[in-house]
Amino acid sequence: MKFRFIILLLIAIAGCFAACKKFVDIEPAPELINSEKVFANDATALSAMNGIYIKLRSFSLSLTNGGLSIYTGLSADEIYNTASSSLYDPFFKDSIPVDNNTIHRNFWTESYANIYKVNAVLEGLQQSTLLTDSVKTGLLGEAKFIRSLYYFYLVNLFGDVPLVTSTDYELNQSMPRSPVAQVYQQITTDLEEAERQLPTAYPSAGKVRVNRWAATALLARVYLYQKAWQRAEEKASAVIGSGLYTLVANPANVFVKNSSETILEIAPQNESGNTAEGANFIPSSATVRPPFALTNSLLNRFAAGDQRKASWTKVNLVGGIPYHYPFKYKVKSSPSVTEYNILLRLAEQYMIRAEARTYHGNLSGAVSDLNVVRSRASLPATNASTQPTILQVIEEERAVELFSEWGHRWLDLKRTGRIDQVLGAIKPSWRSTAALYPIPFAQLQLNVFLTQNPGY
Repeated sequence: MKFRFIILLLIAIAGCFAACKKFVDIEPAPELINSEKVFANDATALSAMNGIYIKLRSFSLSLTNGGLSIYTGLSADEIYNTASSSLYDPFFKDSIPVDNNTIHRNFWTESYANIYKVNAVLEGLQQSTLLTDSVKTGLLGEAKFIRSLYYFYLVNLFGDVPLVTSTDYELNQSMPRSPVAQVYQQITTDLEEAERQLPTAYPSAGKVRVNRWAATALLARVYLYQKAWQRAEEKASAVIGSGLYTLVANPANVFVKNSSETILEIAPQNESGNTAEGANFIPSSATVRPPFALTNSLLNRFAAGDQRKASWTKVNLVGGIPYHYPFKYKVKSSPSVTEYNILLRLAEQYMIRAEARTYHGNLSGAVSDLNVVRSRASLPATNASTQPTILQVIEEERAVELFSEWGHRWLDLKRTGRIDQVLGAIKPSWRSTAALYPIPFAQLQLNVFLTQNPGY
């Protein structure tokens, strides 16, 4: 119990110390010494929740701060590192050792540490009888959304994972891996409850805290991944029909703070930095190689005249060699913050609905959704008219619309069963078991009830 009190103290103080004013303009509460006091009033409870948001972007290239865009982009067919690197080579070659520190620290340990903090906040909220009902209910929904977000990515990266839903440290440290289906059930439950508990309006200025439509949008994706086509369509349709979001007409303006297309974005830890993607993808000058370049596989997917290529990629010519790199986020570093990390946006919802409609027979509706996205890119309407051809267009559209964003391509290749065919054709060392990342060896040593993924 004492350990939980310390954790909650750190959450509340860290959240307010770093950027609390960004959300609710609450000063740090120096009297926070245990969970009863943290959740004794609305202000300190909000401080604790703000601490959770801050953790989403407090560790560079973690799962929720650029790591998925870079590391899974290397694992898939989107980007390659332009110089040999012991840090990046294992991901590009899909030969990650079990003692890889990035997997252990950036993805596993950081995620579970933050899940523990979310669980502590959930328990504190549930036990409190002193909070305003609307504040308590909304914060419960926000915390459940964030927990579901972490588990969505963990289960898609590693397969079966421990399903930690409490702060019982003794139980957690010896927990075995839960089956994928069980983890997805928890994700779905959390999101469905969050959807009911969250307000439709954003709880603070901008789009940096979760509202109901953010939960609905992530739920649409979760249903899509589970092949629950009708539910995926229903949720995507709800977001599209909400009237709160519209596609940005010019692709160059999509990835700016608080754009009309954004459903949820993650603010930086403080107002001194933009995005991890911008900081890592954009080279230091026009005369040097970018750290990461787009693969020919991705570049060849862009049709002639596709404004996404013109707006979202850039090229440096170095030594006579063109290096194309991701340029969705256009700020490498700046004293003013104009770009937040966009977690959910409307274009994905159109493509979710298109895919769901294709599988349950509404082909004309699917084509209509695809053409909305294609039109924004200045492309003509697709002439696909059968289920196989429409699904092929969906794959191509997702690849060029969502590249270098949150691991979409890596996860798409896996969930559609296309990963062996696609990566086997372009990566000589590809093996099917590489579709799942290894469980960190250090965790296997700490917890004898964990097992390793096949092939490692």
